[in-house]
Amino acid sequence: MVLNIQVKQMGKKGRHIKPLAMEYAKRPENARQLIEETVRMMVADYKCRLRERREGRIPEALSEENMQTMAEVGKIAFGDIYNDKEPDEEKAVQTAWQAYADGIVRVFVNGTEAEYNENGIALALKEGDEISFVRLAMLAGRMF
Repeated sequence: MVLNIQVKQMGKKGRHIKPLAMEYAKRPENARQLIEETVRMMVADYKCRLRERREGRIPEALSEENMQTMAEVGKIAFGDIYNDKEPDEEKAVQTAWQAYADGIVRVFVNGTEAEYNENGIALALKEGDEISFVRLAMLAGRMF
């Protein structure tokens, strides 16, 4: 099943949100499965890039189009990894679920928030649905 994860492009100019198609082996039944499987795929991707770096593979040259897109975002980079520490997949999954349970992260499916439930509320996901993970920023300040 392919779901489109909305990814925010960082930068000072023109912060864009673009869809990233992710292939799930099976349809996530609830928010917990969606979060866990997404984190596992992202950790696996990071480990793959880390392994390639350790093997000494040289990053591909940037195309003119890639450089233009990155320039619009505000940073041109090769995507190199500077930390050699291997991530702990189970800890990453647990941290992501805890952030969702604590209300620090919200999940939206096609613009509608997936309500929190201890077991993860059932999601009726369809092929090509748009998923957004929104991390809330806690603001500190004085109350007058």
